[in-house]
Amino acid sequence: MRNLVFCIILLLLAPRPQAVACDICGCANSGAYFGLQPQSHKSLVGVRYQRMRSVTHGESPVLRTEEHFNIGELYTRFFPVKRVQVMAFVPFRADKQITSADVKKQSGLGDITVLANYNLFNTFMDSENARTFNHTLLIGGGVKLPTGKFRFDENNALQVANANFQLGTGSTDWILNAFYTISKDKWGLAANLSRKFNTTNSEDYRFGNQFYGTLDLYRSIELGKLTLTPVVGIYGEHASHGVQKGEILDITGGRLLNATAGLTLFADKWTVGITGQKPVTQKSASGHVQAKERLLVQFAVLF
Repeated sequence: MRNLVFCIILLLLAPRPQAVACDICGCANSGAYFGLQPQSHKSLVGVRYQRMRSVTHGESPVLRTEEHFNIGELYTRFFPVKRVQVMAFVPFRADKQITSADVKKQSGLGDITVLANYNLFNTFMDSENARTFNHTLLIGGGVKLPTGKFRFDENNALQVANANFQLGTGSTDWILNAFYTISKDKWGLAANLSRKFNTTNSEDYRFGNQFYGTLDLYRSIELGKLTLTPVVGIYGEHASHGVQKGEILDITGGRLLNATAGLTLFADKWTVGITGQKPVTQKSASGHVQAKERLLVQFAVLF
C-alpha cells in the first residue's frame, strides 16, 4: 500500500509533457500545394481531396501518436477584370488523432483562403507570333480567414492539447505569392513561391510565419482530343516558431522537403489529376514529428 501511495504521489507531482506541435504536417496552418495551373487564361470551378498523415514519437509504444488529416476542398479561379486572377479555396476537414489510450476525431469547415494575382505577362495570350519559349508570371497575395474552429484547453483530457490539431488557426493571416511558368514545345517548368504572415488569435496564440513553394517539370502528351501531363518536382516548406502568450515555443516550427509526382488529364472543358508526395528530408517540432506521404486528387470544370 505504501508503494502504491508513493507512485500515485509521483504521478501527481510529475510535470505534464509539453504538447508537441507540427506546423507543416497537414494541420490548418500547413502550406498550400497548388499543383499545375491548367490553361491559365480560363476560369474553373472544382473539387479536390487531400490526405496527409504524421507520426509523433514513432519509436515509443506508449507515446506514439498518429494524426490523420483528410481535407475536401471546393476551389475556383476566375477573372473579374483583364489580367487579374482571383482564386478561392473552401476546405472541409475530417481529422483523427490515434494514441495508445484513445482516438479523438473532429470535422467541420476549415479556414477559407482568397488570393488575387496580377498577370504581369503571358506570351501565349499577349502575342500572335509563334515563339520558341512561352512564359507567364503572376504576382499577388491574399488572406486566410479564421472560419475554422480553434479552441482547446490544455487541462481538458477530453480535448487534444495541441494547437495544430484544430480545424482552423483562429487568426487572420496574410499571404504573398508568385507563379511562374515557362514552356517549350511539349515541355514546361512551373514554379510557385508563397510567404504567409500569421497574426495572433483570440487565445493569444500565433503560429510562426511560413515560406512554401513548388518547382515542377512536366511534359504534355497528346491523346487525340485529350492531353496527358506527367509531372515530377519538389515541394518545400519552412515554418518559424510559434508564440503563445508572448513566449516563443521552441518545440514548434520546422522544415520539410517533399518529392512530388503526378498525372493530369486535360480536356477542353475539364481536367482531372492525381499527385503524390514523399518526404525527402524534414525536421519538425525538434525532430519529434515525422510527416508521411501525401495524396492529392482533383477535378475541375473549365469555362
